[in-house]
Amino acid sequence: MKNSLTLFTLLLFFTITSFANDGAYYISGNHLIPMIETDISVKKEILTIKRRNEKQVDVTVYYEFYNPKDAKSLTVGFEAFSPSGDVDPTPKNGQHPYMNNFTVEMNDVILPYNVSIVSDSLYNKNGAIKGLTESEIEERSYEGYSDFYYVYHFTANFIPGLNIVKHTYTCDLSGGVDYKYSFDYILSAAMRWGNHQIDDFTLIIDMGEFQDFYINNAPFGKSSKWTLAGTGNMQKDVPNPFGYEESEGISLLYTRFFVSKGQVVYQKMNYKTRDELTIFSRRVNGLLVFDYREAQLPFYIDNNESMEYIEPADEISKKILRNLPFARRGYIFTAPQIQAYYLTQAWYTPDPNYKSTFDSLTNEEQKWVNYWSK
Repeated sequence: MKNSLTLFTLLLFFTITSFANDGAYYISGNHLIPMIETDISVKKEILTIKRRNEKQVDVTVYYEFYNPKDAKSLTVGFEAFSPSGDVDPTPKNGQHPYMNNFTVEMNDVILPYNVSIVSDSLYNKNGAIKGLTESEIEERSYEGYSDFYYVYHFTANFIPGLNIVKHTYTCDLSGGVDYKYSFDYILSAAMRWGNHQIDDFTLIIDMGEFQDFYINNAPFGKSSKWTLAGTGNMQKDVPNPFGYEESEGISLLYTRFFVSKGQVVYQKMNYKTRDELTIFSRRVNGLLVFDYREAQLPFYIDNNESMEYIEPADEISKKILRNLPFARRGYIFTAPQIQAYYLTQAWYTPDPNYKSTFDSLTNEEQKWVNYWSK
């Protein structure tokens, strides 16, 4: 368990650094892990991360494990660190306060599970999980941070040959001053199974319609080979938008996605990694006066943010603001200045087949158009 804890500690350090003063870190997703070394291998994994709403994400994982020997029972766990930053870190009914709907199904049987709150990597004592007492949990709880983490654990009965495991949970997205939302997932934990890789790995990410988000390249290699199953486009090998320099052993190059509708998909045979997945959408801050000659517009629409703080510099800037919902859908403008502006936007994809109608817009988009039409 030492390597697992070290990895989590590093992740927690960087997360706290990012969110402690200006936001909230809620949870990182994690691969299911064996509590002891095993020769059972991960033949296939399909990991789906789907944003449920503005604040939550659903994680669904389909596994095919292969047991090369006789039937065996194995304790399997899911580790989750406590939240930090502008949060209440107190456990909720003995479980992680920002994760729910945790389920595990193995070979068509729903498995019961237990939750232990632990302080270090040595919680597995001769096959038993040693958790903290209520008084120890209270002693390790501080404002905005707690010095323990959670282990969701269960007994998995592996039959000889192929075993199918389906695993789901819902958790809150992190966020802050710089982030509309952020979510991390521990990919390297999969290397703890017998084959130290995922033979056939598929990652599916669906953050919703009209989303502008980044995914770090580190777990997927340079010029990561993503597929966009839907409408939109992507920019490969872009630098960190917050200006961080590369650290030793850590690539800070990203793939930036502008997704009108659909999913982004990564597939790899014999997948191995020591790095972790990070997904985030950057919040646009400080745009007090919008001047089309200088400023970029975000792909997303946030009426509360934009309407309260932005003032157009001139009439052309106001018209450009008003037409953002149509530009997101690929409308080709006849007004030269408006079309020229949107052609400079990385997310804009002209669609000659799109015919703009007000009624086809979402309620939020209609509200946006009406506001900037005043």
